[in-house]
Amino acid sequence: MSELSRAWTPRRHHAAGVTSLEVWNLPVFGRELWELLGAPRVEADRRAGVPEAQLAEQLFPALMSALEQLVHRHAVDAVWLSGGLACLEGFEVGAAKATAALGCPVYVSKAPRFAPVYAGLGLVTARTPLVLDVGQTSIKCASPGAQRVFERDLNELPRLFIGMPRPVDGHHIVAAVRFIANALRTCARDLKVEGMCLALPCPLDEALVPGGCTYGWEGHASLVADILEEAALPGGGEVLVLNDAELAAEAARMELRKHKHRHILCLTLGFGPGGALLTTSTSPSK
Repeated sequence: MSELSRAWTPRRHHAAGVTSLEVWNLPVFGRELWELLGAPRVEADRRAGVPEAQLAEQLFPALMSALEQLVHRHAVDAVWLSGGLACLEGFEVGAAKATAALGCPVYVSKAPRFAPVYAGLGLVTARTPLVLDVGQTSIKCASPGAQRVFERDLNELPRLFIGMPRPVDGHHIVAAVRFIANALRTCARDLKVEGMCLALPCPLDEALVPGGCTYGWEGHASLVADILEEAALPGGGEVLVLNDAELAAEAARMELRKHKHRHILCLTLGFGPGGALLTTSTSPSK
């Protein structure tokens, strides 16, 4: 490990009142939720000639079915939605109509794609923070006054679904590390970064060992250390590491703080749905 990477100290971050929720494989209409409410579904609809203005509408039956299950199961009093699919034409208006009978308010983030990285800037106490939200289709990056997106190249990083064989030589992990490290270096250029927040699209234990996702890096214990080693950023400081849905829940906390909900279901709609529960210390709205 280089002297540069040793200067960065990663740790598992747990936000108060935030609990990860596995929703991608929730049974809906005889399928797993990600198949009906995710980027692959939208891509398939586009290939089939569905007009852009109707893509969001195709998602609402699965979204409503999932919400009916989750709202009842977890006794939430509000739902907050973010992620790239919430940027689809007509999504906010259509979601309001589709969920009108749900029995609790459903909010769409003011900045569906970037809300989590904006929230991450508030988590890092350093004067110059840098936040990376690693998704399974792209990386969103933010620093004070700037934001960027790095799209995943499926030729370099093909999707390795859970259950598929992983390359025995581990080249897929090397490629993923380079992808994330390059985003870090590019976003940190001309900045004296003093603290970072890194959100990953997978479960994480206390030792930062990642769980499964389409990057195929589950069980690779040195993943975060490898990313920092490859990025070789100058300076040093603390790196808060968490699941991407947990970071989205922090964005929900910021956006909904005036509404005084106690239990909020937070869903990120991207390659597949990610989820978290946010329990606040405020009293429910009158």
